[in-house]
Amino acid sequence: KDYVFAVAKWPDYTAVLCRTGEIDSEKGLNVVYWTEESGLWTLLRDDSVVVWKKRIFVSAPRGVAVLRKVCEEKGMTATVSPWMTAFYPHKSPPELENTTDEEVTVGPVKPEHCQWVSQARGDGGSNPAVCDFIHYLVANYISSCVYDKHGNPLACVLMRDFGPFAFAFTPEEHRRKGYFQLAAIDYIRKCLDAGYIPFGFIESDNKVILEAVKKRGGTWDERGNVAVVTVTN
Repeated sequence: KDYVFAVAKWPDYTAVLCRTGEIDSEKGLNVVYWTEESGLWTLLRDDSVVVWKKRIFVSAPRGVAVLRKVCEEKGMTATVSPWMTAFYPHKSPPELENTTDEEVTVGPVKPEHCQWVSQARGDGGSNPAVCDFIHYLVANYISSCVYDKHGNPLACVLMRDFGPFAFAFTPEEHRRKGYFQLAAIDYIRKCLDAGYIPFGFIESDNKVILEAVKKRGGTWDERGNVAVVTVTN
């Protein structure tokens, strides 16, 4: 997987951009972190750094305001999707509530189930590029999956390549049985054991997921709000 980093200045940089994916592909992200607006302006104005057909991940609302102004300068339009940064601040995983089926096991996602996981994207697991990306995540990052007694997957959650949880998935027929709770608790435990703070980005209007995160001890802070921005000419 390709990663390209750029800084506003060297060595005392005040903004850094990480670009993922091949440069001529719309897949991947421009992820921007900054401490001073001058550095953010420098990076966003540099077309050799930003690949505009890729989505841009930036803090909100201040980062979005700068991005919108840069887009106006370039005659482009920014479509903003606001997200909240939820995290688990405790030193031990949440307690497990009872499930309706005791004949289950929990472990990492197996490579042969990557296509099953890709259904979380809503394309029925038919996109080879998504399956390849999930293979990459499963091979290199934390994942948790609940299996029935026959080894069939019931619920899962994976870690993305830049840290947040992703591909949280339970098919409709297995929901409301506590399976995802099992996967989530196992995932949190693995993160804590590895010294990571479990976190993820949740759409601001997704009240169901936000309530579920809160119920299991998660929280969020408005200072951690972010936005995924799609730019069009």
